[in-house]
Amino acid sequence: MMSRVLLVNMPFSNLRWPNLGLSLLKAALLRRGIACDVAYLNFDFAERVGLDAYTWIADAFAFVLGGERLFAKHYFAHLPDDQRYWQEVLLPADAGLTDQDRRDFDSIGRHVEPFLNQATQSIHWSSYRIVGFASSFQQTMPSMCLARRIKQSLPQVCIVFGGAACEGPMGVELLRRFPVVDYVFLGEADETFPCVAEQILSGQPVRVPAGVVGREQLTELQATPQRLFAPLTLPLTASANDGSEAVEPPGGSAAWSAEASRVEDLDRLPYPDFDDYFSRWRQSPLRRDIEPLLFFETSRGCWWGEKHHCLFCGLNGATLRYRSKSPDRAVEELAWLVRRYGVRRACAADNILDHRYFRTFLPGLRQARIGLEFVYEMKTNLTRRQVTELLEAGLRAAQLGIETFSTPILRQIRKGATAIHNLQALKWFSEAGIEVKWNLLYGFPGEDPAEYARLAELLPLLVHLHPPLAVGRVRLDRFSPYFDDPEAWGMVRVRPHRAFPFVYPFSPEALARLAYYFEFDYADGRNVLDYAAPVVAAAESWQRLQGTVALRQFDREDGVLILTDTRPCATALQHRLTGLDRAIYLWCDAAKTIEQLQGLAASSGWASPGPAHDASVQRTLERLLADRLMVCVDQRYFSLAVREPRTVCRPLAESRR
Repeated sequence: MMSRVLLVNMPFSNLRWPNLGLSLLKAALLRRGIACDVAYLNFDFAERVGLDAYTWIADAFAFVLGGERLFAKHYFAHLPDDQRYWQEVLLPADAGLTDQDRRDFDSIGRHVEPFLNQATQSIHWSSYRIVGFASSFQQTMPSMCLARRIKQSLPQVCIVFGGAACEGPMGVELLRRFPVVDYVFLGEADETFPCVAEQILSGQPVRVPAGVVGREQLTELQATPQRLFAPLTLPLTASANDGSEAVEPPGGSAAWSAEASRVEDLDRLPYPDFDDYFSRWRQSPLRRDIEPLLFFETSRGCWWGEKHHCLFCGLNGATLRYRSKSPDRAVEELAWLVRRYGVRRACAADNILDHRYFRTFLPGLRQARIGLEFVYEMKTNLTRRQVTELLEAGLRAAQLGIETFSTPILRQIRKGATAIHNLQALKWFSEAGIEVKWNLLYGFPGEDPAEYARLAELLPLLVHLHPPLAVGRVRLDRFSPYFDDPEAWGMVRVRPHRAFPFVYPFSPEALARLAYYFEFDYADGRNVLDYAAPVVAAAESWQRLQGTVALRQFDREDGVLILTDTRPCATALQHRLTGLDRAIYLWCDAAKTIEQLQGLAASSGWASPGPAHDASVQRTLERLLADRLMVCVDQRYFSLAVREPRTVCRPLAESRR
């Protein structure tokens, strides 16, 4: 009897941790007495192609839809050829790709059909009434390929989709274009999926809640006159002869709202069930090369974005409103996961750390003594003490929203931080031995090109710190304020990313509703590389120097501060600072204005207040700036050297993708 539910995690989801969404859904179903399994077929594909090849596609090709393209060729009969994809999509994204890379990419593609055959044959699909697919990390076309095979042999099986690629208009369009799909969950499905699953399994007529769209709801969605890129409403008339498999809704029906669902009280959620992941990991021949991490969440949405939505950020979509778990619940859940799975390394799914957790969750985590080491994403406007508290609680890697070291640009894009905040966080985390993941972005519409001359001078002074993980032009993402009104921000000719026609043979209008990534031109016609190229070059040089240079400080007991400098920009291998020079350098561990420094010098007894005293402070600052040991940003002076001895943490190999 078909009564069970199977949730499927296809390539190219990360192999190092469980799929949190599917694990929460399984736990929610079990809470209702519904049997559920999770199939980690991403392992099956990785075992075929090899771990390095799998990771290469998952990471290097994420934004050019490389994994989607490999599977789309096995779904659609007619797609633009591989040569065009290579020339028009891959090479513009990475000019360093070689002919050998192309052969490797093609070789991976030859494993798709055998993998699908194996997946079709290795699972008893007839045992399941509902099969659900996660669609987030290049998983849409891998999932569609398998879903079609299931539907062709077992039409009675209900196929459902959910995940980041299904939110808002993307999910509705996906349902329209792929008849194998029965229901799409547009938002957080923790509460809606068990409700729908229970009705399907009981044989009742399904009354779908808000945030769920089925075949019957397509007839209720009202065509709107909204513009093509409206964030949450979309026209539903398909273009003729666009190569799709669209199911046309009849006209004249009542309007129906497809508002994304959202969980308001995260404490009501069950603990995630990772049993299937760890069982599959233990069976895998790749397990020796994959150290598993727990994947957990303490919040959803973004508390900063609720107040000041960063202009380029499309994360959270229609579920931006911030909700966090109570500190006790968060600590108890982590302790339970550690006990159950015996793993003490973890990655948070949160887009931002709850600023209240410094007083609640972090102390609770320390007191629990569960020995957890974890990764978190957070803002940079932290104090040195807060960095220490994070380290003591177990933080070993941080994703920081740095983006740039220009305060005018940061203010323009609503980051809620300054260049000094970013510099301090980068130094203090590096000093603590906490791995830092961050991106350097350029090309924000309306930015002042003059800022890039200063950035080009600044970056070579920072090469002893963690370099950017990636350097690139800002991208236009769905759900961002830029996307909601591109022309108002100086963006014109907005169109889906050039990779989408190589995955989906649909009309431009359909692609505009399916796409998450978009391209644009600047209304003022600027070529950003005309002024950003030196910054890009400096950042790439920084990446090459990672781990090979240092700027360290050691404060001796005799009152001599020793600075050792092996950066290419160094003026000397060693500097010895004493007296006022030493004091000023140490005071500027956290950035100070010259007025603050003059006040500190006077109150510390270095000299009596007055012009002569002020001049001595000024001369010291000028010497430290000339020796590139310090920077002056936004009229604040900041010492660049990292303290010795520094904490050295065992690094987490990667942060959340």
